Amino acid sequence: MSPEEITRGRHLGDGVYASFDGFQIWLAANHHENRVVAIEPSVFLELVRYQQDLKAHFSKEQPSG
Repeated sequence: MSPEEITRGRHLGDGVYASFDGFQIWLAANHHENRVVAIEPSVFLELVRYQQDLKAHFSKEQPSG
């Protein structure tokens, strides 16, 4: 990851950008300067757990055979 991607932001898709200020991950909408959400480390871990729960839930719903 380049230093510019860390500070300016990386486009994640669908108009969402992520950047890092040394403590929090910032999410921006539609433009890398339009920061709207700051996620501190403990909240980020909860977001990762939520994604894992979603993955587990939806993998159980796959039709068998």
